[in-house]
Amino acid sequence: MPTAHVLIADITGSTKLYEELPERDALSQISIILARMRTIIDECGGVCINSKGDDTLSVYTEAEQAFAAARAMIETEWANGMAVHAGAYWGEVLNHGTDVFGDAVNTSARLSVLAKPGEVLMGDTTFEQLSERNRALCVSMGGLKLKGKADPVRVHSFAVGDMDTQTVLFGAKEADNGPRTESAALQAGEREWTLTNGQSVMVGRSADCEAVLEHPWVSRKHGSFELRAAQLEYTDHSSSGSTVITADGQEFSLQRRSMPLNGEGVVLVGTRDPSIETSAVRYATNDLMRD
Repeated sequence: MPTAHVLIADITGSTKLYEELPERDALSQISIILARMRTIIDECGGVCINSKGDDTLSVYTEAEQAFAAARAMIETEWANGMAVHAGAYWGEVLNHGTDVFGDAVNTSARLSVLAKPGEVLMGDTTFEQLSERNRALCVSMGGLKLKGKADPVRVHSFAVGDMDTQTVLFGAKEADNGPRTESAALQAGEREWTLTNGQSVMVGRSADCEAVLEHPWVSRKHGSFELRAAQLEYTDHSSSGSTVITADGQEFSLQRRSMPLNGEGVVLVGTRDPSIETSAVRYATNDLMRD
């Protein structure tokens, strides 16, 4: 089976663009960016397999080619505040028609999801095959346990700008930055949701909300859970506020503010009384572990 360096690059900010512009205009802006990304892939010696939605999948015979393409994409100053984040991984690929499949494709996709805007995360083999000069530009993220992989994957980061731009993973000195969340589970009464990157759940009294809580102290659109850039976040939009209780019993009051969530806990919507189960949304995050 042939091998390749697989690069998946994703546009950040497209959801907001569709909210701010008419659909036709937003689609036009995304199409312009994707066209430029395809040109970059071609100029760097890669083959663009497809560009669906707001990402591109490309393959390269050399690590330097994949790195050059990823770097060009994340360093470009895109219009309307857009940015690109990417994942690169070397491995076997299966060609099927006009598409490719395999572990390398799946792993590069997971790394792309974990990367911050303006960052590319790459596997060990891609990193090791880079020139000494380019390796010196990267930072080791350590070994990560990814879904579907039996062994930890060693990951390296290259990011635009200073060190604050790069993904920070675990470690004693990194605790304040929190772990990286691959997915999150929410439960309100008998209803359950599983969030992956880019997905959200609105909580409130309105029938338009995914999690409808019919209490007079709950606003129509009281708050929202969102998983983005590998971090679950709860944002309170109300005047009455919300209370977050973590698994170790810590309580935090929110009113028109946001808070990152990790591990397990409960958000009390519009109340501070944990006995009112019908006003509670429980959360649990699936966090990546350092080996």
